[in-house]
Amino acid sequence: MARGFLILISFFTRIPIGNKIEYDEESYVKGLSLYSLMGAVIGLFLAAVYLIFNNVYITLFKGLILTIAYIIITGGIHLDGTADTSDGIFSGRTGERIFEIMSDSHIGSFGVLSLILVVISQIILFSYTDIFTVFMMPVAGRLSVIIASWGKKYAKNSKGMGTLFIESINNNALIINLFIALFFILILPYRLIFLISVIATLMISYFISCKIEDKIGGMTGDTCGFVLEISQIIFMMIILFLKG
Repeated sequence: MARGFLILISFFTRIPIGNKIEYDEESYVKGLSLYSLMGAVIGLFLAAVYLIFNNVYITLFKGLILTIAYIIITGGIHLDGTADTSDGIFSGRTGERIFEIMSDSHIGSFGVLSLILVVISQIILFSYTDIFTVFMMPVAGRLSVIIASWGKKYAKNSKGMGTLFIESINNNALIINLFIALFFILILPYRLIFLISVIATLMISYFISCKIEDKIGGMTGDTCGFVLEISQIIFMMIILFLKG
């Protein structure tokens, strides 16, 4: 499982892990049980950036730096999925035409709009949140993807990068990821607020995934990226609302 975790780090982030880890399917599938833990690793890097820039006089500058740091750490891989999903889902088309739009290398108007909204939202929310929320955000986001993929099938007839991910999220992977998130919730301050926020975020993420399933018949790698980015914004918004 440790090897699988390193494969996740190398595949979904730009965090250097020393010697190159050779990909193998079995280890990758086992590593998915630690997908939320990968979020914690990303969260630690973001928390370090937060500490460095916490005393910056211009509040929005801190949010901008954290947003840039997050994009650098993840390589912006999920933003690409967000744009593709937005172009396809909101195109007004049906069936295979949606997949054709999502696979188009050219970004459409809905994709551009979604990226602008996501990035601006992150800048604003990062500017006014605390270090513990910054740490938990990627954990909640990746747990949301697990929830969104659980019980779903891969939507496309052809195999894609997201096929193995989506079809490997079983009860065991779900439970382990839930316990990982719960562990971090219990060791952080204002546990109740975090617990409520995570539960609410998971419920909304699952609802979104069901709507996507109704539209295209399942989930894809792109729609997982869409759920991840949206869920992280929702999580931070709920935290700020509950903290007043």
